[in-house]
Amino acid sequence: MPTSTPFDWHAAAPEDVGFDAGRLEALRAELAARDTHALLVARNDRIACEWYAPGWHADRPHSTASLAKALVGGVSLLIALGDGRLGLDDSAARFIPQWTDDPRKAAITVRHLAAHTSGLEDAEQDELPHERLPGWKGAFWRRDPDPFTLARDAAPVLFPPGSAYAYSNPGMAMLAYCVTAALRGAPQADLRTLLRERVYTPIGLQTGAWSLGYGTTYHVADLPLCANWGGGAFTGRATARVGRLLLRRGDWDGQQLLDAALVDRAMLPAGPAPAHSAADPVPAIGLCFWTNATGVWPEAPHDLFGGAGAGQQVLLVSPSLGLIVVRNGAPLDDPREATFWAGIRRHVIGPLLNAAR
Repeated sequence: MPTSTPFDWHAAAPEDVGFDAGRLEALRAELAARDTHALLVARNDRIACEWYAPGWHADRPHSTASLAKALVGGVSLLIALGDGRLGLDDSAARFIPQWTDDPRKAAITVRHLAAHTSGLEDAEQDELPHERLPGWKGAFWRRDPDPFTLARDAAPVLFPPGSAYAYSNPGMAMLAYCVTAALRGAPQADLRTLLRERVYTPIGLQTGAWSLGYGTTYHVADLPLCANWGGGAFTGRATARVGRLLLRRGDWDGQQLLDAALVDRAMLPAGPAPAHSAADPVPAIGLCFWTNATGVWPEAPHDLFGGAGAGQQVLLVSPSLGLIVVRNGAPLDDPREATFWAGIRRHVIGPLLNAAR
């Protein structure tokens, strides 16, 4: 039965929730010195550390960049899968009829899109800033005229779907396209309404604590489409609430908002793994969520999962440790000195686990 008292965060002394207070403070100080804007560490439903840089506070949303792939893309996919509106092995062409007569695109499944194994080329090139990218790639980021038509019609397929991993923002756009097409006839017709009514409001996300999809709905082929790959902003506490829902396998104090088995499945590898090394410890990818299920970070529990975005916006969750971590800010390192995931591992995961008893 649902609890009669709505959940809220309460502070706890680090020692009371299994942290070494000195080590946790050292982590906070180090991250503060590395352009962190917000840090929240919660364990067993209590906040052991919550800190904001000058100009930031608990009620100010922070851009999440590609962390939206988890908060928006992953959660909306779990809702649609749980409702039986689509299946992981459904052909994407079932929802994108323009792909039916293209042999390679017709072979792409929903799973391929969610696990970055579709083969759709990413809208990146030579490490150029998005505003300087040529052709369809620059237009995708400018959303000119809209990113969904460009992802659908202009992005080529570079390898047989399912045969390799390759991160793809257009692939995520097409996942949003498929989920939205699957919502035809549903009470909620677009991702923003779906997430607000089915998850965000029930878990206590207040108006103003979150936004998604660049604040825009694109109408393409009679579909109201919202971006799921970026364009979101969430407060640290809002992100942590989504993390709590996932830690609890879709249960929110007695209300099952997401199918528990599907949450479990989303945190397991869903296709070929990204290449990784000690210098670039890229974790495995599940269904829109990164996962340590294969032990790429040997110091961390295998059930550690989450999302991450440019600037090293991070949500990390470990059910076995009862742990939720949110970090927002600017890049932790000069990219010439450390890769994206090496920075997260070095400055967040390692020190955090060292502080946890």
